Amino acid sequence: MDKLSFKKSILWTVLGCCLWGSLAQAGSQEKSAEVDAREIIWVTPSEKSALLGEMRGFLEATQKILEASLADDMEAIETAARAVGIKMMKATPKALHDKLPSGFTDIGPKAHMGFESIADEAVGMGDREVVLEHLAALQKTCNGCHSIYRFEVK
Repeated sequence: MDKLSFKKSILWTVLGCCLWGSLAQAGSQEKSAEVDAREIIWVTPSEKSALLGEMRGFLEATQKILEASLADDMEAIETAARAVGIKMMKATPKALHDKLPSGFTDIGPKAHMGFESIADEAVGMGDREVVLEHLAALQKTCNGCHSIYRFEVK
């Protein structure tokens, strides 16, 4: 390839990236203009921080479970899952729990118990496929909740 052809290909690549970036930005601006119809759960800043911290814990445990599944490390799966199971659920302050809508408080324990079932499978039969099936089902619970609710600070 000669220098001129190379420069043209670089120019077209840069222009293509710029065009793609502006289209992506326009798409995100359209999305931000959409109305978020999810139910608002009004919380204080510290309550929001606690709830989001719990959800980040779910994500971190999910990542650890996936990595440990690939390594067929059932002990690591159990450790990651138990950390966000019943132990975490019991740590939620009662005052916060009592202020959350019943639909949300119905879904939360399902998530915690989902992680417990993953931990039980890891120490029981230790079947990686079953662990991943439980995790896939659990993700549906998480996605369902995120599609229904959102937190806003008063």
